[in-house]
Amino acid sequence: MKTTISGVDIAYEQQGQGPSVILVHGFPFSRRMWAPQAASLARVCRLTTFDLRGFGESTGTPESLEQLATDLQGLVDQLRLSPFVLGGFSMGGYVVFRYLARHLDRAKALMLLDTRPEADSPEAKERRVAGIERIKREGPAGFLDDFAKLVVSPRTVETRPEVLTEVRRLMDGAKTDSLIGGLRAMAERPDSTPLLKEIKVPTLVVVGEDDKATPVDSARKMATTIPNADLVIIPGAGHVSNIEQPGAFNRALVDFLNKLK
Repeated sequence: MKTTISGVDIAYEQQGQGPSVILVHGFPFSRRMWAPQAASLARVCRLTTFDLRGFGESTGTPESLEQLATDLQGLVDQLRLSPFVLGGFSMGGYVVFRYLARHLDRAKALMLLDTRPEADSPEAKERRVAGIERIKREGPAGFLDDFAKLVVSPRTVETRPEVLTEVRRLMDGAKTDSLIGGLRAMAERPDSTPLLKEIKVPTLVVVGEDDKATPVDSARKMATTIPNADLVIIPGAGHVSNIEQPGAFNRALVDFLNKLK
């Protein structure tokens, strides 16, 4: 299904019955990344997944995380999803933080999934700029090949190489302009750490034990700072813990959602 928000077509899908849950995908994925979660979550909620502008089947090009947060609010309003549980993975979590900066009281619970509140360090910004330059120079393929290896645990690459193949497949079709826009938006994002103490709703923090992009120490600090947060560390997973260990990941989300009833 598609709807028009701020002049762009936003692709989305819904399944299941019950309380509304919205999941925001990460970079450079689309809503397809949530396929391992769909059946489990649809048994306990009304799940909405969508493609951020410029990714998957959505049109447009991302310019900032604030813009993506505005799109998110437009989807919430058009689909009349309130009250809802809001979850975001990696860049999707960064979008959630920018959404909370303007709509702190809208979500009834949060799921912060392999993400972090801090802004990029100077070194991280340099890596994103280098990625942009590489994509401009060579096209997306080589960048995405290397990016897939970064987000999957080395143990998974060694013992289950088919998972790496699947992660890379989920990046297929990513548009050059959207990759560049997404990298630039993440590099320019502000520090969302001051928001954490203001979050008053139940919150689930999930992180893979081998996550290098948004490490366990950052997740633990985030869960400690948010007043009503639970932390789940997924064994045997890197950054894409929902794909590497979907069973453990799904149990964490379902248990959290059941506690809200």
